[in-house]
Amino acid sequence: MKPLAHVLFALILAALQSALVRWAGGGSWSVLLLAACIVYLGLHGGNVDGSVGAAGIGYVLDLVTDSPKGLMTFLAVLLFVVVRSVNAGLDVRGRGGFALLSGAGALVLSLGALVLTRLTSPAESAPGLGLVPRMIVEAILTALAAPLLYSGLRLVDRLFHREEHGLLR
Repeated sequence: MKPLAHVLFALILAALQSALVRWAGGGSWSVLLLAACIVYLGLHGGNVDGSVGAAGIGYVLDLVTDSPKGLMTFLAVLLFVVVRSVNAGLDVRGRGGFALLSGAGALVLSLGALVLTRLTSPAESAPGLGLVPRMIVEAILTALAAPLLYSGLRLVDRLFHREEHGLLR
């Protein structure tokens, strides 16, 4: 049930993100807020719940970005595994670390999609490397917006957290 709540939160967030980007910038810039959701699952989710939630968020990304089906799902689960690995070696706590990791996650998703699309598309229709500066701006904007999402993601987690009564209660 918890992965479904994260996917529904990501779906609502994707709708708000697309409306905000369209209204505020007219599509001249972008932000990848769903990368922050995947990073959060990598930091705080369990192995099964987190990977299922990451796959669901990746599918939402597939629908929103109009990418080949399965591309963003694969990259989202890959990002989840990378964040789990980073979290095992480093202690990422607080909003600052979350923001940096979310920005890096957005860059991983964007660059991964670019590389895989270039490898599988015909040369005349493959995306160019001229998109890399836009991806870097997207990663920076995602890192700046990630601390605001942290509270919402914690709220989704608290909906499913049960207090265990110990001896002192």
